[in-house]
Amino acid sequence: MSINFKRNRAQTTYEQFIGVMSQNDLQKNKNVFKNHILSQNEASSLLVALHEDAIDLFYNGILSFSEGIDSIYNKRFSWATIKLYYTVYYLIRTSFATKDIAILRCDRMFRLPVRQGQQPYSTGNKKYNSTHEGTINHYKDLFSMSDPLLSNKIEDNDAFQWMRNAREIVNYRSSSFREPNCLEIWNYFSNCINDNSMSQILKQLEEDAYTLCFQEEYAIVAIPIKLIQQTINDMENTRLLNRLSKERKSFIRSLINYDNRSLTIFPKIFI
Repeated sequence: MSINFKRNRAQTTYEQFIGVMSQNDLQKNKNVFKNHILSQNEASSLLVALHEDAIDLFYNGILSFSEGIDSIYNKRFSWATIKLYYTVYYLIRTSFATKDIAILRCDRMFRLPVRQGQQPYSTGNKKYNSTHEGTINHYKDLFSMSDPLLSNKIEDNDAFQWMRNAREIVNYRSSSFREPNCLEIWNYFSNCINDNSMSQILKQLEEDAYTLCFQEEYAIVAIPIKLIQQTINDMENTRLLNRLSKERKSFIRSLINYDNRSLTIFPKIFI
């Protein structure tokens, strides 16, 4: 069976700069990958590719969020956990792209400021080896002092690690999904579905000043919501938000069942 897919444009564009045409080429040219310094023309080309990636990554994040919220309404809390974690991952990638930083992979994760004279950066620390952990750790290295979501902790974990732990409990550490039951972190939202208050709670989390996202009963939904807010601002600042197509906006609106559930959150992307 043949499956065709497109990789991130920034990755393939950078590989073209160093003459890499296949995965085998990449393995043979690891030192070239790490040491290549961007020219002005390369930086300009890479920035175009990176901003195209930003639009797709943002859509992936919002699509994952819509699927996660829909799963909550249907009390499929295991899938909601997974989808809301992926919301966070994709939006972290989006945030990098809007800040003109490419996240690249060659055995481990590298970050590359897309400017003339820059080259990929990573360390030998194993915390940068995997795609998700490496990406999140690069983000924390750069933005731990400026991102409000990293200004506090939940049970000794920062917000992103907490989300990752929740996802790993569901995906890897549990022998099965818990439906019709759920993890304790979902008890509050399960009650919201029972008393038909979910729409109001989502709006409350959107309007909250980074307080509820550090409380365990709200965090699983509040963290993605606050990150969406931040990323919408990033996308607007780089004039990329208006490049989210009407077709995509219509699809995520229908997926989350925006009208029938009387939702009011994020009108910039759902309306």
